[in-house]
Amino acid sequence: MSIKVGNIMSILLVVMCVTGLSVATPTADFTEGGHLETDFGVDLMAEWWYLNGDARLVAPDGEKQDIGFFVVMAHQESSMFVSPYPPHPQLSQLFAFYGIYFDNGTTIFNYTETHVPQAVVGNHIALWTPYVDYTYPGDDLKRFKGSALKGYNLDYTSDDIVMDLFFKTNNDKTIDQADQPLNFTTYEHSYGTLHGSITLDGKRYTVTQAEGYMDHMIPIGGCPPDCLLPICTWPMSMHGWTWFEVTTKKYQAVAYAVRSLDDGYEDYTYKHLTLLNKHNGKVLAEYSGEDITIIEPDWIYESEYNRKRPSVVTFLTSDSDLNITINAENLIYFNQSRPGNIGFVDFMAFQPDGATIQYKSNIEEGSAFYEYLVSDWGVIYPWI
Repeated sequence: MSIKVGNIMSILLVVMCVTGLSVATPTADFTEGGHLETDFGVDLMAEWWYLNGDARLVAPDGEKQDIGFFVVMAHQESSMFVSPYPPHPQLSQLFAFYGIYFDNGTTIFNYTETHVPQAVVGNHIALWTPYVDYTYPGDDLKRFKGSALKGYNLDYTSDDIVMDLFFKTNNDKTIDQADQPLNFTTYEHSYGTLHGSITLDGKRYTVTQAEGYMDHMIPIGGCPPDCLLPICTWPMSMHGWTWFEVTTKKYQAVAYAVRSLDDGYEDYTYKHLTLLNKHNGKVLAEYSGEDITIIEPDWIYESEYNRKRPSVVTFLTSDSDLNITINAENLIYFNQSRPGNIGFVDFMAFQPDGATIQYKSNIEEGSAFYEYLVSDWGVIYPWI
């Protein structure tokens, strides 16, 4: 099996113009905008922009709430998505969702999706641009726009929430990339600050003490072994994944680990872990493959979804310099299981405090966002 190690790369978006003096001038970064499946020569691709935050909300009357949240704006493109109505145009699937974790253990989750002809998807998602500009169709109440150079604005209105947020990062972009088991590329802005307001049940709160993380991920699809279905989706190429980001006073750790269909729950074909100084984005340590040991000692069987998940995960490195432990405390169930076994269930957890990063002799605790995804195909493979 060919594995492309996801070496993280700092992308310096500057050019030197020599006019007597050397002047650093920002250049356009065309990885910010949207794409189509034809850009990659594949039958199916997905693309999303993910933003999370760990924040304290303060109301005018002094009420305070500590929350974790995430927002995703996404689309999927495939030549297999065709309207049943003449003249049968190719369709784009657009979806948006968010989750909020409250400090009392309760959660909110909301998901919406729609389809538009691919010929007009550029009216909703800026394609091949040095910025993201995503507007969910129909209501203009869900929009994510901006760039790393200028910052990102999120305006998101749903039945029970209004978000008006600005995310700014001063760190260089990093990239995570693999060919197998899942073919994906992720452009990460691993740390930034959030400002703005969130309105809950009609009450407006100012966002304070807020730290955030953003990434732009593009998985592309392929048919798994023995698949005779008329449609193949990107989750079908793997058993699932583990992803997390942990933020402490000084550090930010980001991990991607992908399980092949043959790995099942027991192993990971692709592993990549990066530790950064969150204040300047400097990579302090980076590990991949056999240099990472993943320990998942305690399992919870989720009978409703016919899947299991670890309640605790630890990443250890071969040089013993880095040890990261997360507890899946507060959970949102993102159920995208679909007929034909083409979907997945993603167990999306938030740990507000107590997630640990031990780097050499220094130990820090902080918050963590953690996902454990299991595909539909992974549940039935190899008994198909």
